[in-house]
Amino acid sequence: MGKGNYGERNYASCDRGCCSGGRGLLTAFATRSVERLRLRASLLEKAQERRLAGIGGFMLATSLWMDWLAYVQETGWEERHEELNRRVRARDEAYRRLLLLASHELYRWLKDTYLPAEYLVRETYVRQLRGGTEVDEQALAARRAFNAMLRDDLVDKVRPEIHKLRDPVA
Repeated sequence: MGKGNYGERNYASCDRGCCSGGRGLLTAFATRSVERLRLRASLLEKAQERRLAGIGGFMLATSLWMDWLAYVQETGWEERHEELNRRVRARDEAYRRLLLLASHELYRWLKDTYLPAEYLVRETYVRQLRGGTEVDEQALAARRAFNAMLRDDLVDKVRPEIHKLRDPVA
C-alpha cells in the first residue's frame, strides 16, 4: 500500500516532519511523566529539609534554654530576665514549628511526654531560680530528667523523621 492509500499510512516517509513515526506523542508523555516524578521528588526533599530544620531548631533552642538556666543557677539571677525571655520565646517558637511539621507519632510524643516534662522543669527548677531560693533536689532531678530526655529520648524519636535524608536511595 502506498502513500496515498487511506487504510495504511507510512509515517517514515512523511516529508513534513510532523509524524516522526508516531514517536513524538509517546516521547511527550514519557517526558511529562519524568518531569512529574522530578517535581514530586523535589517537593518531598524540600519537605524533609523543612522537617530537619524544624527538628534542629527545636533541639538547639531547648538546649540553649537549659544551658542558660544552668548558667543563671551558677552566677545568680540579677539582670538576666531579658536574655531568658528571648530564649524562652525562641524555644516556644521552635516547639510550635516542630508541632506543625512533625509526624503523628512525634506530635503525640511532644504533647504527651515532652510538654509535661517541660512544665515540671518550669514549675520547679525555673520557679526556684526566679524566686532566688535555693534549688532543691526535686527541681534538680526534674532538670536532669529533662536533659536526659532531650539528649536520649528526643534523638530516638526524631531519627525516623529524617530517615529519607540519611539514606535518600532507600
